[in-house]
Amino acid sequence: MSFHASMRSIFSRKNMNLVVGLLTLLLALWIVMFAVPSLFVNLFDTLLGNLILLGFIVLAFMFNIKLGLGLAVVFLILYRFSHMSMSMAMGM
Repeated sequence: MSFHASMRSIFSRKNMNLVVGLLTLLLALWIVMFAVPSLFVNLFDTLLGNLILLGFIVLAFMFNIKLGLGLAVVFLILYRFSHMSMSMAMGM
């Protein structure tokens, strides 16, 4: 399968709503993280923030297993990056 054929299948009319929704979600998350970075830090640094994230994952698993698994992986990656950035900031 060539690159152009795979790009056409991603941006087909059938998937266009999904692609636009994902890009909108990513843009909204970026704006929130840029405007209020303390929210991002507190979400992964406090016990209540971790419980809220765990609640989102559980609710997503109840709705759709693949969605819950994907959300868990995304939160795990963000959790690791937030702790790496905090440890780098403390070291400087």
